[in-house]
Amino acid sequence: MPVPRARLVGRARELGELRAALDAVRSGGNRTVVIAGEAGIGKTRLLDELSAHADGVTVLTGQCADEGSGPLPYAALAGLLRGIVRTVGPEAAVAAAGPAASALSAVAPQLVAPASDAGADRLPEVLTNLLAGLAAERPVIVIMEDLHWADDVTRAVALRLARTAPAGLLLLLTYRSDDVGRAHPLRSVMAELDRARLTTRLDLARLGVAEVREMARDLLGGTTGRQDGLARGLDPVAPAGFDADRSAEPFADLADRSEGVPFYVEELVGFLDTDLPDSLRDILLLRYWNLSREAQALCRVVAAAGPRVWHDVLDDVLADVTTGVGPEPEDGLREAVDAQVLVTTDIGYAFRHALVQEAVYAELLPGERRRLHAAYARALEGALVRRARSVAKLSRIADHWWRAGILDRALAAAVVGHRAAADGAASSTAVALGERALELWEQVPDAEAVAGLPHHELLRTVAESLRGSTRTTRALAVAHEAIAEWPRDDPAGLAGMLSDTALIAGHAGSGEGPELIERALALVEPGRDDAVRAHLLMLRARHAMLDGRTEEGIVAATAAYEAGIAIGSPEVTSVALNLRGVSRVQRGDAGGFAEIDAARDAAQGAWRGLSRYYTNGSDSRILVGEWDRAVEIAQEGITEARRHGASEGSRIMIEGNVVEAWIGRGDWAEAAAWYERTVPLIHDSVYTAYLTERRAWLLMWRGDVERAQAEARHRAATWERFGRLEEQIRSRSRATQAELELLRGEPAAALERLSVVVAPDHPRSPAYDLTSLATAARAIAELRAAGQDVDDAPYRAALAECAHWPTFPVWSAVFEAELGTGPWTAVAEQPGPGPAHLRPYALYREGARLLEAGDRPGARSALGSAITEAEKIGAGLIVQRAQGLIDRAGLTGRGGPAEAPAPTAAASSPAASSPTAGGVPDTLTPREQQVLALVAEGLTNGQIAERLFISAKTASVHVSAILRKLGVSTRTEAALRVPR
Repeated sequence: MPVPRARLVGRARELGELRAALDAVRSGGNRTVVIAGEAGIGKTRLLDELSAHADGVTVLTGQCADEGSGPLPYAALAGLLRGIVRTVGPEAAVAAAGPAASALSAVAPQLVAPASDAGADRLPEVLTNLLAGLAAERPVIVIMEDLHWADDVTRAVALRLARTAPAGLLLLLTYRSDDVGRAHPLRSVMAELDRARLTTRLDLARLGVAEVREMARDLLGGTTGRQDGLARGLDPVAPAGFDADRSAEPFADLADRSEGVPFYVEELVGFLDTDLPDSLRDILLLRYWNLSREAQALCRVVAAAGPRVWHDVLDDVLADVTTGVGPEPEDGLREAVDAQVLVTTDIGYAFRHALVQEAVYAELLPGERRRLHAAYARALEGALVRRARSVAKLSRIADHWWRAGILDRALAAAVVGHRAAADGAASSTAVALGERALELWEQVPDAEAVAGLPHHELLRTVAESLRGSTRTTRALAVAHEAIAEWPRDDPAGLAGMLSDTALIAGHAGSGEGPELIERALALVEPGRDDAVRAHLLMLRARHAMLDGRTEEGIVAATAAYEAGIAIGSPEVTSVALNLRGVSRVQRGDAGGFAEIDAARDAAQGAWRGLSRYYTNGSDSRILVGEWDRAVEIAQEGITEARRHGASEGSRIMIEGNVVEAWIGRGDWAEAAAWYERTVPLIHDSVYTAYLTERRAWLLMWRGDVERAQAEARHRAATWERFGRLEEQIRSRSRATQAELELLRGEPAAALERLSVVVAPDHPRSPAYDLTSLATAARAIAELRAAGQDVDDAPYRAALAECAHWPTFPVWSAVFEAELGTGPWTAVAEQPGPGPAHLRPYALYREGARLLEAGDRPGARSALGSAITEAEKIGAGLIVQRAQGLIDRAGLTGRGGPAEAPAPTAAASSPAASSPTAGGVPDTLTPREQQVLALVAEGLTNGQIAERLFISAKTASVHVSAILRKLGVSTRTEAALRVPR
């Protein structure tokens, strides 16, 4: 029985929002809309209605699919790419992808042949750029359906499109809400989009009784249905004798049985004159049960294929097994299509709805199921001869053999699919197939011969896939299994495995990397395994350099350089020179810059050596305040990275150095925009630690302190984990967290955090220690202002040890000014390479000093200049503090006479975020002043604790102290002491 097309019922609001989003895109905007709802609720129908009226707009659709035991890799991306090719042609699509076009081979090997290094990890970026280019020419709707079945690459594309959506693009994402549980990987993507407020969300509810009746009447009496019936001489929709106007009871029964799900309404409406089934599963099979026995058998065959089946593959399966479809399969196919159980596609057949496929598949008997899966595996292997190999095809073959229960073939196919997925950067598929191979290993006789590799090699590749999918803890455990199994008569291979494990340990934030490298070095002898040894020496130098052990780094890098010369490896010699140069720069030896530059020439055009030059070369200039030179080196590196088709991670690290140099020279708006755009695209890794620490610092100084505090809380574990391995991360995150503690009025906590810089075993790193010492001086000053006696001698001694560093003059001036032993004017007028925010900060602090000294005209001038210069770079924290002093002192904006008491000493600190008002005694500490201001706002102790990032008990202690010092008995009386 054909399924008529009803008008869209009960979705007027949702369709209106989608049309408004499309209008915005037509006007040059961009939008992302997430449409969620249970299976059969009408997500696709809603999008069809929008697309049908999207005149002049290119509509590209990709649908995710489940192959039975997991997502079919790249399913939605293949659909989007086919749409792009249909729109612009294959040659234009490949040309638009540029040097990275080979990444598309992972999805469409028939479109572009893979290169020796296809760069498949760039697929999300390349596909996103293609869609952005298309949207630049015409409005585009990109539909990605059924994301609950998406693989990791598809989720990455969806997130990237939402984060970087260009003008002219409407992104529509759908998923089954009832299939996305707490542990589902899609939840984190949706949560990220919600946090960033990048999407409009439409949750489709079930239809009410009146809406079901309206839909049913439309289906039974719709124009389309009646025209079809008249053409055939009968009404093919309404049951014989059924009066849609008089029969109310069947509609009520329909609403009850369908439970308001539109797809079930469609399935049931043609059977209102029969006894309707009670279970939803039986409803799905109504049309199937009305088919002939041969057509039912054919539908079962198609159901075993998965989401869809090619014509020729179905023919091969039907020729391979006895299925009961009869001598003329075309008759059964035509019957199933006419009844709209199946639909035709451009390549074969599919079920009209995935729910029906799932229900029919469940009808298969166990033996029937295994025979069909085996037949499909054989047919798909045959199809590989006719079609290009792809990750998706190999994954489906592996899945069919596994579900057929033929374990040796399942193991062999899983290993082949695992390797292809790993090469194609389909990490989640690589992990699934690799772990399935490990599971099957013990069940297959002579597994090594079947798999074509030994078990320890399989463990090695699975560990690498786990690392690529960011499951680093599991990756480390599997890597250690490989080490334990590795044959001891293969020392070079074991050394390589130890080296790989050291890399995984670094990604996992484990500190065992250096020990693993030393174990590996002990296994390879000079003169016999020089290539392996050179690589390990290079890793030893890198670990020492990153950890701030500069002398060890120089020694190890020298040994690696000599090994590289001996084996004639430009890569090793280049990287070794780079590492030695960076270690020299870190200890204050200017000769290191020449070695870093020499490393570029030594690379002889090889990207690995060049990438180290562009990353470390620009970073070393940042350390000495050469912002413009750092930008110049890094921007050249970005251009070269694109030319070489480098991985996104490599390029982002170089871009991050550009942004860090922007911060140094005062281009804060551009830097903030880059972080907002880029950080959400990075998995939890060392890259995340670098970028989120700088973003938190920038948020703080731009004046968004609450968000900076939240970022620091959220990232604290990541900073600590990777900080154990890298001096840059632990030093910077420590300083940023200390500054945030000062803003919370917790100088003791800040100084305790920073005290590591004066510890006897602390390796001196002037580039990082100088900023920490300046912040420590601020904490000491605040503690002294609160009446504590704090010895600054250890900090002065540490400062003196940094006297050789190029930025020492500016930071030593800040150190003295914070302690009150030097003028802030010396900081403001410092000609050295200080970061852009120091001058407006120094002007603000000088204005506060002048105000406290009673020099109101001088204070007004200094504070006004601080605001003007802070606004130029976007230093909102300084603007807020300076304007707060002006307002509280009655300096009438940035100038003009006024008479008001000068602020207390506490108000001159950037940690003071609340005014000290008339009527409030000076005995209140800065933190108590903050708490009192919040009491005056009417906040409870719990709310105060949340606002100030303290415990509710601590907030209660502060309130009690305030009441005692003010001599009042209630919070209301205390609040009245705060001026309005």
